[in-house]
Order: sequence, then structure tokens, then C-alpha cells
Amino acid sequence: MMRFAPIVLATLCVATLFLGLDRVGFLDWREARDAEVAREMVRRREALTPLYAREAWFEKPVLAYAPEWLVRRIARPPAPGNPGYPADTAPSPLRSRQVRAAFAVCLILGTASLGARMFGMRAAWCAAGVLATTLALPLAARTDGAQLLGTLLGWVGCAGLADGLFGRRGGRDARLIVTYGALGMAFATAGPLAALWPLGGLALYLALAREPEGWRRTRPLPGLAIIAGIGLPWYGAMVERHGASFLLHAAFFPYATEHPGAWYAGPALALAFLIVGFFPWSALLPGAMQHAATWWRVVRLPILGRRVFGATHGDRPSPDPVARERREEGMSHYLIACLFAALVPVALYPGPPLPAALPAMPAAALLCGRYLDHLFEDPERLRRSFTSAVRMLALVGTAAAVMLTLVATRLRDAEPALRLLATVVFVTSWAPFLADFVGRRRVAAVLMVLPVALGAPVAQLRVLPALEDYLSARVVAAAANLAVPPLSPILLVEPPPPSLRLYGDRNLVVTDSLAADLPRMRAADGMTYIAFRPGRESEVARAVGAPLDILLRAPTLILARVRAG
Repeated sequence: MMRFAPIVLATLCVATLFLGLDRVGFLDWREARDAEVAREMVRRREALTPLYAREAWFEKPVLAYAPEWLVRRIARPPAPGNPGYPADTAPSPLRSRQVRAAFAVCLILGTASLGARMFGMRAAWCAAGVLATTLALPLAARTDGAQLLGTLLGWVGCAGLADGLFGRRGGRDARLIVTYGALGMAFATAGPLAALWPLGGLALYLALAREPEGWRRTRPLPGLAIIAGIGLPWYGAMVERHGASFLLHAAFFPYATEHPGAWYAGPALALAFLIVGFFPWSALLPGAMQHAATWWRVVRLPILGRRVFGATHGDRPSPDPVARERREEGMSHYLIACLFAALVPVALYPGPPLPAALPAMPAAALLCGRYLDHLFEDPERLRRSFTSAVRMLALVGTAAAVMLTLVATRLRDAEPALRLLATVVFVTSWAPFLADFVGRRRVAAVLMVLPVALGAPVAQLRVLPALEDYLSARVVAAAANLAVPPLSPILLVEPPPPSLRLYGDRNLVVTDSLAADLPRMRAADGMTYIAFRPGRESEVARAVGAPLDILLRAPTLILARVRAG
């Protein structure tokens, strides 16, 4: 079985991360906005301050845009005469998405490497398969490259700290330099919270385990100096250039520009994001966390009244099984501490998206990987907790399928694709339960990959193309490039979606008084062009006071023109 693990993992990565990358354009809000920031930085030759709508944009550090910036620098220009793409806009998000998918693969392989050092190769392959088939990872690879890169660097730091706590002594100083260097890059790429939560996990573990000696082994004070030395040059330059307006945002990178919600909703949001983002394995996570304290290979023989140490079920005995079990228990508890520490920033961010919980996913995947390793070894011993997990998965999958079906009734254009996705989620969520019901628990564990392994290709190849007009204003931008005379303004009553800026090649003017700006914003043909959300059509019609000539009606925006008096 282990011989085929790399092939299975590669198949899962292709299915969840690489299919359908060029089927739709850049999607609002985060993906298109990052691409637009990179385009403006390239256009204006700005290497220090992120720019959006020709103004400084304090959402995340400038290095978070580096992959998009590099892709844009080396991308081929679009074919001349293509009205849908301005001259300095890449015609496809394919290269950018491939880079993000490659980061996701690195995170999966890094998780497998850490799992191999902690729990063995079988647990490592299981953890990698779990992480590759969680909902949050393909979503982050599509929309949130900064969080993906920050998570990758943060877990390089977590692995180094774990090595300092549980690993060999030789070469520890060199490994700690790499560890804190990675956290320094996380500070420079995704903000201070992305660099500090691994140290928070370390502090939580050492406090609960009552191991003050761990601070000496991990040397956090020199590490903080390394982190500051890597990140502070850019932060200091930005403070000198932009002052307090930058400092007010820097603490909440990479989501500093979102609208904040209620402060008391943060913990509930963090827990909800963990449950949803770790689907379908969130059903298994409580049992895996409880199993973290299990000494699996130490068997007590009541007849002899003594302990016999060794691996069960034919495994080769360990030289010191008690030390091995104590070490695995300590590492499991360290992962639990890291999981909770990684969720703290989610509670602090203003209006975070679902991928904000991604840093907690490798810890959860490693805990589930250890649980699955033991399940494959002795299914009957974990029968009760595993049966509860597959029952919960069946219930959650049924609820998700019902919700998708209800949404499909409201979105007629995407109804067949959404119904197909609902069917896939329903069937694949019940498949592990049925396998467990007939006593095939190893098969049931393998079948738990299916909700995302099959659902992600359906979403990428069928659902996203059907919903593109709901998720992007690309079609409106293409229509404006054709219908609106060059250099003419388009009036908007609210900030435009980033995809309209990205794909459009016209001047976008956000107005506070539509009636007053209509006469002075005429185009060369004597018409004034307006774009607005469908829900504001009646309001715009009253403010204009003249018949609207609708050029294009899309789910995101309506493009219209009017002849002002």
C-alpha cells in the first residue's frame, strides 16, 4: 500500500489544485484585487508601496504581491486587438494560479515531512492526503495567495520549533536560524500575526506541559531579533513614507482593509472557519484530538500483572517504547497548541475570509494522520470514535447538499452545475458511513477523501464557469471597452469591483452626486455612461431623471448610458 502513496497523493493534488485553472477569469474580491495591485505596481514602477486605484493600499505587505508581480512581469502580452484585455493585463490567471497551487503542494509536502519525523511514514502520507482534501486549501490556492504563503512559512517555523523541542541536539543552532528566518519572511509577507502565532503555540505548549527548559532549547529572544531584522526594514520605510495611516493597518495584515465585525464574534468565527475549512475531516478531528493522549503501543497484560512493551500487530519493537510513546504524546499536544494558536489571529482579524483559518489545517491534518495510522493498524480498537465521525460526516454532507440545492433554485443559469455538486457531496458524504456499517473501516477511512477529491473538480470545471458572472465583472468590462469611447469616464455610485478595474480600460469615477456629475462627465459621443449594482437601478433612475439605455445587464453590474440635459 505504501508504494502507491505518492501516486495517490499526486492524483489528489491534481484533482483539488490544478484542474480548471483557466476556465474562469480573475474572481472578486481578493484574487482580482491582488492582480490589480500588481498591475498598478508594474505600471508605475513602484517596488515599495502597494497601489490600488492609484492610491497606497495597506492590506498586506508588499512581498505578498511578489508572485503576482513576477508573473505579470514575465507574462506574454495579450494578442493585439483583443478588447477584453488592456495592453498591460495578462490574458489569463493561469500562471498566477499555478504558482499558488505550487505553494499549496509545498505545504502538503512539508506537512508530510513533519509527520514522518513525528509519527512515521504511514501517518505522514495520511496527513498529506487529509490536508490535500480539505476545503480550505483549494479555496486559498484560488483566492488568497498571501495567506497560503504565510501559512507555508509559518509551518516551516513550527517544524523548526518542534525539532528544537523534540529533535536531536546536533546542528540545533543552524536549524533554529532557518526556523526564525522563515518566521521573519512570514512577518514580511503576511504580517506580524502570521509570524507570532507559531511562538504562541510554543508558549501554550510549554505552559501546559510545564517544561520551562523548552525556552532554552528554542531560544525565542534571539529568534525575535532575527524576525525583526528581516521584516522591520520594509515596515520602517513604510512608516517613514506613510506615517500613522500605515501603522493603523499593519497589525491586521493580511486583511487590514476589511470591514470589521463585532468583536465578540471572533472566537465563534474562528471555530466555524475551522469546522467548515477542514471539511470533511472536521468530523474526525474531535476523535483525533482525544486520541492524542493515547499510548498506542504500550500494552498492559493483566494476567502477568506487568507491562510488556512493544509494537502491536506484528510491528517491530521499539528500543524504548515508553520514550517513543511519551514523545508522540508530547508532539501531539504540541500540535494541539499550535492549532489553537493559529486560530487566534482569525478572532482578531477584521472581517477575515474562510482561508484565514488555513494555518490551523496542517496541525489538524497531522493529528488526523496519526489517528488514521492507528486506524489502519487496528480498526476495531478505534471503532466507536470512527463510527461517530462518519455519522457526523453523513449528516453534515446532507445539510450541505440541501443548501446547495436551495441555492440552485435561485440561480437558474448555474442550477444544473450546483445540483450536480449537491449530488456529489451527498453521495460521497454517505459512502464512508455505508462502508463502516458493513465493517469495512479501512475502506471507510479512504472514502473520506471523496467529498473534496470529487467535489473540487466539479466546482472548478462546472460550477465556477456557470457562476463567473456572479463572481466577476469581466463581461461588463469587456462590454465597456467596446461601447464606451476611449478616454471617456464611467460613473459609479459605489466603489467598483476589482475585476472591473483589472479588465476594464476606461476611466472609473466614483461619484457622490450622480445628478450633479452627469453633465460634466459626458463622453465624446455626448452620452454619460454609468455602472451600478442591479439592486440600485431604481435609485439611479430617479437620480438621473432621464430614460436609461441599458447596454448590459449582468448579475454583478449593469452598464447603462444616458443623454444628460
